[in-house]
Amino acid sequence: MAQIVTYPPYNKPSVAPTPSVQPPRNLLALRRPPPSTAPALPQRPALAPPPAGYTRTLHAAPAAWPKTLTESVGSFSRESEPFGPVPAKESKKERSARIVREKDASVIPRRDATYWPIAEAEVSSQPPQWLAVERWHRNVQAKDGITLVVAHANGLQKELYYPMMAKLLEQSGPGALFGSGGSLPSAATPVFNDVWFLDDVHHGASVDLNAGKLASMYAWADCARDCANFVQHVLPTANGGYQMQWTDATTAPPVIGVGHSIGGNAMVQACHMVPDRFSALLLIEPMCQPAIGNVQIKMGHPIVQGALRRRSEWPSVQSAAETRTNAMFNTWDQDVFDVYLKSSLVPTGNGEEVTLATPKWAEAAVFSDPEGPQRGWDSLSNLHCPVGFILGENPAWLGGPEVVPEIPWRAPRSRNERLMSGSHLLPQEAPADCADSMWRFFTTLAAGKWDATGSKL
Repeated sequence: MAQIVTYPPYNKPSVAPTPSVQPPRNLLALRRPPPSTAPALPQRPALAPPPAGYTRTLHAAPAAWPKTLTESVGSFSRESEPFGPVPAKESKKERSARIVREKDASVIPRRDATYWPIAEAEVSSQPPQWLAVERWHRNVQAKDGITLVVAHANGLQKELYYPMMAKLLEQSGPGALFGSGGSLPSAATPVFNDVWFLDDVHHGASVDLNAGKLASMYAWADCARDCANFVQHVLPTANGGYQMQWTDATTAPPVIGVGHSIGGNAMVQACHMVPDRFSALLLIEPMCQPAIGNVQIKMGHPIVQGALRRRSEWPSVQSAAETRTNAMFNTWDQDVFDVYLKSSLVPTGNGEEVTLATPKWAEAAVFSDPEGPQRGWDSLSNLHCPVGFILGENPAWLGGPEVVPEIPWRAPRSRNERLMSGSHLLPQEAPADCADSMWRFFTTLAAGKWDATGSKL
């Protein structure tokens, strides 16, 4: 039996009963976007192929329309500096002061943003946006094969989940009971027909598709609505074409949502919005903690400032490879870091110089939402499908040791595993361990034992 660490059932009063000081807010309804033609995806270095038996295709999918905030319609691109220009030279003191100014330029307007009603949003002139999407399609489709939709963390992008997902698709064998490691009585083996990887509108290749249409104001609600829109209005008519179409048809079979960090929050809210489109969720370190906005205000928004401090340009990919030793990357799996160098850095047009595919101003804008984590926390208790949690060794990112033990038990049909081999960036630090945990999740579902109790059946 595998040795599994979990957070035990939570039987204490909630650390943050719902409703909170931030009353629940329904996601804005989805509407058909205005007619548009998707730009071509940018050229990127070739990555390793998907596992044997799968074919990779690239797509542009309609993003959720309209946007949640009146201020979420903009004209920015990757190279924009929406929070102010960065001087060519500055002292350490000047740089610190500038970061604080940029932080204020991001978080203060976001705090006062306007959530508009659907009637006003429908008649607005906002342009449609696109999601860069990759599909791994099983060449021989199984009758009851699974469709996965994968959403990434803030500041990362879809490609950084390929090593983890490749290791999952290469798994075989009986698996084990998710959350205990107990043996399963059934030899049912899950088969994955399709894996869809989504780049958030402000991330990766989606930044290229939406050049000149991005805003410095972001609502996590729109990340959730993008996921809901994709499974509800795009997947039902997926036919292999590059530009995917929006449809009112909703007859496609349910999917299983896989989300990490903000992507986990997005899947939770999307499932709450369109519950019939999800048969289960698998959440890796989901950012679904209560009242984190208040904590961030007291601390001076350190995660926003951290994003703004991030280095964003290098003379070449080779020089960027030297960052392998810094605090963010020194715990990453080598395969993931190799993918990072090929997919997370893009040419600036100045010789060999490269910059971040996901600009740091966009990462900061995402972290500036004061309500996003709370919305995920509130929505967890409204989910009625199986929900698996994969959590890391350090609870700091999700609210600390007082908060985290409650998170994986807020969903009524939840199970969890805690991987001690990594922290918040588990898919990047320990992709093989994540894949093993995911295999237990899927084999437990396939065996029909999700709601079983005890370590032995």
